[in-house]
Order: sequence, then C-alpha cells, then structure tokens
Amino acid sequence: MLRLAMLAGLAPLWVCSPAHAVVELALQLDSSWATESNPLRLPVGSSAPDLLKRDATSDSILSVDARLAMVAPLLSDRTRLEITAGTGRRDYSQMPQLNYRPQQLDARLVWEGDQWLKGRLGYRTDQTLYQPLNAVLVSRDVQTQRVTSSEVAVRITPDLDLPLGFDRSSLRHESAINQYLDRNETGAQLALRYTSTLGSVLTAGARYSDVDYPHRGAADVASLDDRYSDHQHFVDMTWVYSPFTTAALRLNWLDRSYNTLQQSDFQHLLGHARVAYQYSPKTRFDVEWVRQIYDSTTPNVLYYLSTAMRASVGWRFSEFTRFRLIGSHEQQQNRPGFNAAAGLPDTHINRLGGSIDYSVAPGWRLYADGSRDRLTTVGGGSTVRNNVLRVGLEYTYENLAGAADRGRLYRRP
Repeated sequence: MLRLAMLAGLAPLWVCSPAHAVVELALQLDSSWATESNPLRLPVGSSAPDLLKRDATSDSILSVDARLAMVAPLLSDRTRLEITAGTGRRDYSQMPQLNYRPQQLDARLVWEGDQWLKGRLGYRTDQTLYQPLNAVLVSRDVQTQRVTSSEVAVRITPDLDLPLGFDRSSLRHESAINQYLDRNETGAQLALRYTSTLGSVLTAGARYSDVDYPHRGAADVASLDDRYSDHQHFVDMTWVYSPFTTAALRLNWLDRSYNTLQQSDFQHLLGHARVAYQYSPKTRFDVEWVRQIYDSTTPNVLYYLSTAMRASVGWRFSEFTRFRLIGSHEQQQNRPGFNAAAGLPDTHINRLGGSIDYSVAPGWRLYADGSRDRLTTVGGGSTVRNNVLRVGLEYTYENLAGAADRGRLYRRP
C-alpha cells in the first residue's frame, strides 16, 4: 500500500514545469565553541580518575556546520520540491572517542493535482550522537534514523479534506552494545481535517503502527519483547485566536499490544498542549505541556511515561539583538521489563537555559547560549548534572529574502 501511495504521489510529475518558476536558495555556515561540564552524564560522586584517567569530567567541543535549503516550484505554482540538508563535525578536545559527524537530509515533494486532490512525499535521514536518557555515555555511539512518508488527501469541500498517510522508519546504532535498541516501524493513518479561512485546523483520526526490534536476543525478548503494535485515536487542533495568540492541543489514546508479553499490554491517554502569545512586537511567551511515551533505553525498562512542562520568553531588545529564556520540568515514570525488579524509581529532569544573538551585519549572526540540566532519581538515587555554554558565529546567504525560513532552515539555538 505504501508503494501505491508513493506512485500516486509521483503522478503529478508528468505535468510540465511552469516557465516563471523561481528557485529559492539559502546557505548557512556555522562555527561554534562550547564547554560542557559532564558530557558522559556521570552521576554525582563518580570517581573521574578511575573512569576517565584524569580528574576533570568536563570537555570543550569545536563544531562546524554547513546547511542548505532549497524550495523549487515544479509543474505548477502549487507543486514544489523542498530540500533541507546539513553536515558538520564535532571535535572533543579531551574525549576524542566522542568525535562524530552529524548529517541531516529532509526532502519533501508537495503537490496538488487539481482542486480536489493533493499530497506529499517525504524522505528524512538524521545521523547524530546517541545520548541515553538514564545511562552513562561510556563510548561513542552514532545513531541513524531514516523516515519515508507519503500522504494523499481528497478534498471534500474547500474547508474539509480526507488525508490518508503511510510511513516507514528505521533506527540503527553504530555500537554493538546498543543494537538491541535498533527498530523498524511501519504505520498508516486516516483522518478527517478541517481548515478555516483564518488558519485554524481541526483533525480527528486513527493510526496503526507495527514496531519490531530485529537485533534482540533471547534474553532481551524475554524481558522487553521484540515486537508490538499500536492503535491510536487522536484529535489535533490548532486555534488561531487572534494575530497575537495561537493555541494547539493534541489528545491521543494509545492502545499497545506486545507480541509475547501480553501481560505488559497497556493503554494511555497522551497529549500535547501549547499556547503562544505575542505580547508586543518585541516580546513573545510560549507555554507547553507534553505527556508522551519513550521506548526503552536500558535493558531493565520496557518504556518511559514522560510528563513535562516547558515555558519560554523571547525578547527582541532591538532590531539587531534578541534574547530568549527557557525553563522546563519533566517527570519520567519507568515501566520495568518483565524480568526486572518492580517499582523502579521515577526520574525528574529540570532544565534552565537562555540564549542571546546579535546581528553583526546583514546575514551575520553572533550568538551565545547556555543550559543547566539536573537529573534526579526519586528516593535518594543518583543525581546527574550538566552545564553547557556555547558561543558561535553564523552566516546565512539567501537569494530571496525569507528563503531560509520558507526552506525550514532551522537555526541554532
């Protein structure tokens, strides 16, 4: 079915390209230096000389990145190819075993065949350093995620359409120690979507997905299983209350069934709520609540149930200077595997961060950002602290004003 949907998505390619098409391009170069107090996520009280053969747990990281965004109209004004790509390198001065090269590619073909039919095709790959939620980063492990997706939507009325989507994804770990976390997922989704003339969107639908772990041995299967299926029913709303206020809410009823560990089947109501308020031309507030499921990152935990609150304020001090402050609190409830001890303690994660950037000249941006993280295991368990400070210089070239934003060239921070 995925192949059929992809073929349907390619159908508009048979139409000729418009003569007046303008390709938008944006190129971004970014170089930064950072200091990190605890890149290995060692618990407080750990003996650094025994683990690292030196007294300090901190390190400095030199980062270099190049990013490209392109939006190319094809076939008609409503059909376009969007590509965002990036590559870089991270060099640790004292822990070269953590050196890696991040790479990203996000390609999307968005099309409209006529006023009643539209769709999209997507491919995304992301290669980055794996950082476990509740474990020490003993050595480098680069993880690679690949996602292929397609959607075809039939427009019932000018405001109402029926989107049908398919997707496949894979996650692979470079380190053999973590390959039991490698996974494949295949999903399908059907929904009914209403879009108002003011930009508000209401979507309701269902999703089915099947997940398998191809590299789990007998011991891992006995505790964590090697396959499960999810049935989800959701309502997703984005409400544009005014030009200054936007609210979003997603509620998702998740019903998970395991392949062999049927006694671990569960149901959860998950959600994501966000409010953005533009207080003035210079000041913006954002508040967010998230309740979601994470898959296991340790052999003793089947999954994590995370509930988080985040808040941020952005302030444009002048035409050239911007400031942002971010804070969050997250509680992770650990659901033990079948053979693990019951009643694993919860984990609390508190984060506080801020950033400031200054436009030195057209296209040039000087920035600094920092964060302070504290992970605490409830009940007198371990505590992990990590502080990060980074300064950098970024250059962005656009052949048309706004090409970086329209091409989804997300900037750091």
